[in-house]
Amino acid sequence: MSNLIREKVATNSKLINYHIEELQKIDNLSERTKNVCFEDSLDTLYKILSYYRENGTFRKIRNCGLKTDLELINLSERYLKLAELNSEDISMNEEDEHFENLKLYCYSHFKVPSEITAQFKDSFTQQKFPFFNFLQTILQYELNEREKFIFANNYGFRIGLQKRTLQIIGNQYGITRERVRQIAQRVPDKIKDAVKSLANKFPFLHTHFDYGIDAKKDFIPLNEESAGDINQSEDLQFTQKFYGFVFAELYHKNFFSFQEIDTHYKSYYLINLKLRDSFDFKAFYEDIANRIDKRIEQTYYLDFTEYLISFTHEGNAVPDKAASICKKILLEEFAFNLEKGRIVFARNTMVKLSEYILDILEHFGRPMKLEEICKELKTRTKKVPPNVESLRSSILSIDDVVAIGKTSTYSLRKWDNVKTGTIKAIVIEYLGKFNEPKHIADITVYVNTFRKTSDKNILSNLKLDRTNTFHFFKKSFIGLKSKTYRAGSNRGSQLKLL
Repeated sequence: MSNLIREKVATNSKLINYHIEELQKIDNLSERTKNVCFEDSLDTLYKILSYYRENGTFRKIRNCGLKTDLELINLSERYLKLAELNSEDISMNEEDEHFENLKLYCYSHFKVPSEITAQFKDSFTQQKFPFFNFLQTILQYELNEREKFIFANNYGFRIGLQKRTLQIIGNQYGITRERVRQIAQRVPDKIKDAVKSLANKFPFLHTHFDYGIDAKKDFIPLNEESAGDINQSEDLQFTQKFYGFVFAELYHKNFFSFQEIDTHYKSYYLINLKLRDSFDFKAFYEDIANRIDKRIEQTYYLDFTEYLISFTHEGNAVPDKAASICKKILLEEFAFNLEKGRIVFARNTMVKLSEYILDILEHFGRPMKLEEICKELKTRTKKVPPNVESLRSSILSIDDVVAIGKTSTYSLRKWDNVKTGTIKAIVIEYLGKFNEPKHIADITVYVNTFRKTSDKNILSNLKLDRTNTFHFFKKSFIGLKSKTYRAGSNRGSQLKLL
């Protein structure tokens, strides 16, 4: 047993109920002893000590030989002596058993050490369990370094942290944007799986905390104020988006959420499962958001009741509860009050940032660098994002705009003479059309129909390629290594490698 463990045992009035795998590491138990304990369900320290107090030996256990028996007896005697335990110390009531099961599950599934989880025992048994603080602890072990960074900087789960683009995250870790995207896709799934597994495995969990969630209600909004209350009580910095996401999984047997993980909302909503099949809340929300997002030249009205019918299945009557929830969403999310039973879409002629950006690209009629767009934007409006990265995010969120290659250059999607791939990708496409190498001058003419550059820049770009894609021949001819070129055909002596 390590000195650290000895000190903890000696100073604790109650001994931590370690999992057998932890005991193996702490006390250098043999693999055979660990397996013998597993086979007889003596998978925790308390169970081992209780068995020893009752039987005085472990020889009755299947496959337990003399060496294993002595090892377990020595272990039991050491802990009983060091902790000065009596029978009451290792006996458990129902609440204790619930917590011990939770603690052992967290070790088995998330590899959270029992010493860490044990710190939550008192709050758990007193029904003051800080679940989100506990979940944060689990995520420290469940997510790797890259996933933790993405969790904090890509999904809007943390207060005060600006969203980082996939490219910035990729640059930090030396990986591609695509690889970052693949890693990022795992993060919400890992959180979702962890929360749902806890909710399914321990249905009593919600009785040990109080976040004001009434499973009998039809509608629960989670807004900035809700998040602030939890953050203050548990000393956390999570946004309402994170709480909405987690609560939807924690109460998945009672509620559902129609909101998307990649979209930002003012508030997040839990809606009773009984209403999921009778009304399409997602379609309702998106339709309102789309109407507001468009320029409204003239104020118009929609009859609230008739409007809602279009979101029911097969034009059925709108359930009263669904109508009530829609009214609350209109007010909470969009600050809409009904006027004489109608939704009012007021005239709005303000030009949005996305419209300015589209107009700039249309005006110049060519792909433009980020700095160019920013400079032109400042001459047209005061609504310029505070920094270049914010502007980049705004541009990338416009469906009609595409990024070109790995540079900060942007184009309108509808332009046929623009290719969004890298210069290398354009060259590969061009060389793939021919059965003979092409001169750099010919290559440059082709590339310049899509991207303004020079022979020198293209050649430099290709020679820096690490994928071993290109053959470089004499007299500035270039080919693909995936192709076989006949020496002497059309190009004569230049088919000699440099």
